[in-house]
Amino acid sequence: MMSQTGGMDTEALIQRVRRLLMLDTTVFDEVRQDAGSTAPALIVAAVAILLSGLGGWLWWALNGVGGISDIPGSGKILLQSAIIGSIIAFAIWFVWAGLVYVMLNQVFRARADVQELIRVMGFGTAPLGLGILLVIAVPGIDFGIGLAVMALLFGTTTVAIQTATDAPAGRVLIANFVGFAVWAIVLSLLVSSTSVFAPGFFEFHLPVKSFQDAF
Repeated sequence: MMSQTGGMDTEALIQRVRRLLMLDTTVFDEVRQDAGSTAPALIVAAVAILLSGLGGWLWWALNGVGGISDIPGSGKILLQSAIIGSIIAFAIWFVWAGLVYVMLNQVFRARADVQELIRVMGFGTAPLGLGILLVIAVPGIDFGIGLAVMALLFGTTTVAIQTATDAPAGRVLIANFVGFAVWAIVLSLLVSSTSVFAPGFFEFHLPVKSFQDAF
């Protein structure tokens, strides 16, 4: 994943992400063994979360209102959810990964290397970037997209973790569920009628009208 000049091989990174979006899970075996993929994996996770945040902001801005410029509080949502919320979600993502590591190593006594987990989970987070499709602000369809993206996120990270441990599939599922649940619950708790410090899908239980009424 490093170019001859010592920089990151951007083309190879894009190809890996593209393969993941085509559900080519052999990428996880590649990055697990590639120590140079740690930084790219973190970049993938961060960008995916940010794209999800931008998608959530666009969904909120266009949801039954008609245009971003017409919405009181649109700038506040952009700052709180898409920017600050994405940073918070990325920080809690490390808690998710840490919980997976603890569950596998301490609870299930399986082999799992924390750096390998970070690499595979980073790339496994790539599908979250499809949250940008929340811009399709059609009632029913938008929620279905958000739900599908979250399900895909959980599925790809579970497959990713399986490549970095010798734990049985059932235990991997449990470990990832614990980490994912903590990540999702914490972000859900950061959304209220007047503030939303969580990106993307988590905005669905933000009352649009009540937030607008605050301005």
